[in-house]
Amino acid sequence: MKITLADETVKEFDGAMTVSEIAKSIAISLGKQTIAAKINDNILIPASSVVKKDCRIEFITVKNKLEKQIAAYTAGLLTHDALRLNFDLSAVLVEAKEDGSFYILIDTGRSFNKDDLEKIEKVANEKTKTLKIVNTEKAFSDSEFAMNIFNRYVQLNPEYTSLVKKINHLALEAFYVSDFPDRPFLPSFAFYEDCSKVKKIKLTAASTFQFEEGGKTYQQIRGVAASNAEYVDEYLRQEEERKKSDHRYIGKQLEIFTLDPLIGRGLPIWLPNGTIVKDEIKKYLKEKEWEYDFIQIQTPVIGTVDLYKTSGHWDHYREDMFAPMELPQEEVVLKPMSCPHHIAVYNFKPRSYRELPLRLAEHALQYRYESSGSLTGLERVRAMELTDSHIFCATSQIKDEFKRAFKLIQEVLDTFHISIDYLSLSVRDPKDKEKYFDDDKMWNNAEAQLQEVLDELGVDYIRMPGEAAFYGPKLDIQAKTVLGHEITVSTLQLDFLLPMKFDLTFVDKNGATLRPIMIHRGLIGTYERFISVLLEQTGGVLPLWLAPKQVEIIPVNVEEHTGYCEEIKAVFKKNMIRSSIDERDERLNYKIREAQVNKVPYTLVIGNDERNNKSVTFRPYGLPDQVTMSLDEFLTKLKAEISERK
Repeated sequence: MKITLADETVKEFDGAMTVSEIAKSIAISLGKQTIAAKINDNILIPASSVVKKDCRIEFITVKNKLEKQIAAYTAGLLTHDALRLNFDLSAVLVEAKEDGSFYILIDTGRSFNKDDLEKIEKVANEKTKTLKIVNTEKAFSDSEFAMNIFNRYVQLNPEYTSLVKKINHLALEAFYVSDFPDRPFLPSFAFYEDCSKVKKIKLTAASTFQFEEGGKTYQQIRGVAASNAEYVDEYLRQEEERKKSDHRYIGKQLEIFTLDPLIGRGLPIWLPNGTIVKDEIKKYLKEKEWEYDFIQIQTPVIGTVDLYKTSGHWDHYREDMFAPMELPQEEVVLKPMSCPHHIAVYNFKPRSYRELPLRLAEHALQYRYESSGSLTGLERVRAMELTDSHIFCATSQIKDEFKRAFKLIQEVLDTFHISIDYLSLSVRDPKDKEKYFDDDKMWNNAEAQLQEVLDELGVDYIRMPGEAAFYGPKLDIQAKTVLGHEITVSTLQLDFLLPMKFDLTFVDKNGATLRPIMIHRGLIGTYERFISVLLEQTGGVLPLWLAPKQVEIIPVNVEEHTGYCEEIKAVFKKNMIRSSIDERDERLNYKIREAQVNKVPYTLVIGNDERNNKSVTFRPYGLPDQVTMSLDEFLTKLKAEISERK
């Protein structure tokens, strides 16, 4: 048996050996520190797994960053056992993450409350002190008995069939049991055989989880664990902080949006405050698009199935579309993307080279059938408005148009002070002929041109094979959410395919008929996703021009000072400044504090001096000092700040 190590050294062994034994044969210290191994760069297995055939091994020690994930996966298995003891239920899936969090899925309609979680958590923590998880090859001298147990496991968990084949292909003996010998399991990750290595398990939540396949609903229990208790405590503290920065928390606090299951899952409702934010962003974006010579259009929110079959979206994105609607003479579907609709605008009449580049823009309503399990506030929804554009240009114009669109995106993101994680150059996997149109010449040309443009722009990017759209390579601008999700904020995509599928043409200056190229441009992606990022990165503290309420006016004495407050509000209204008067019978300090909690940019406190002098005393959000100036001066200050979009 030949084993290739991470440094490409090849070791030969006479027969099957465990991962630990192979590690010890290289160095005693390595054997002691090894807790798992990565086989063929593919799957993580415990140190007691038996390797039977040639493979590549990377040893995982206690110092490896995967250690937290291994401890968390172990905790997931312990939670599984505790669940069975308390409720006679078994998990169908255990998953762990690098940060030490984990979850289990249970095939039951039963929900779990706080008391249930405490019972399960208590037993799971007790199990860490005594439980050993061992390989069946070591646990049973009678291999037939071991396999009978395993076969019963597969019957209980048929969804693991593909994993069984995968592990068998890797030539491993990876069937494990704990002290419940009638419940063996096939690990999808490495774990500590000695569960005492896990020092603390904390279950954090339980909820319903639905897979789209067959619409089956599971219960999900989430938790965190680690090989030192202090890490768990710190994780929980940070989790509380993360919750306060989550756009769902901020969106509720500031009354930006809501989701109503009676309306439908993943269908956000923009509340009055959120509508203001969205409209202000749209106003700004349309101004920028005007500046960059984009032409606004509007297209229907449905299209025929034949339209999407022609474009290729039906073959490649059918699962992400809503079900078709049967009409007397046609079959239509809710619009999942606008590319084919914009092509119809281009095809409205014959085109000349004088019209190119033709930059069409639409703030387009679209609908995609995202899986229930992936729906996350505004971050991932089923109804969205995309800042969409398609640039039709000649081949000679590709570079200039791409650079121009990239500059527009940069200016917009800079205005909002959006923090970007990285840029990705998404290219095709040449071997995948099913996902990508089979035309090597087209793909090589498109990828070469896009890479050349990025190099000329001098931007850093990560090349991502297999992440391209089915019609062409793309540049994605990625940001990270509070939950650690990587999402695309803006995108630019080259497309040589759709112009060919729809037979787009233009006449050049010599009278020849040529085919244009399309550049797909998502300026800030969807409003939903962008506003989720904006809320999280600002903590809900929006600049004056974007704030739903720009000024809170508080009379010191409601009876005496409300009259002048109404005069101030009338001046603000005339100048399109959003304000309100707090006339509630509450203490002054309470009102001021609440205006700060609601993140209003300016709080005005109006008393005798302000009324008599036609002045205002204001406090900017987050600052302790108050400033007094005339109403006219303050109005000039506000208008300048709004105009400059600071």
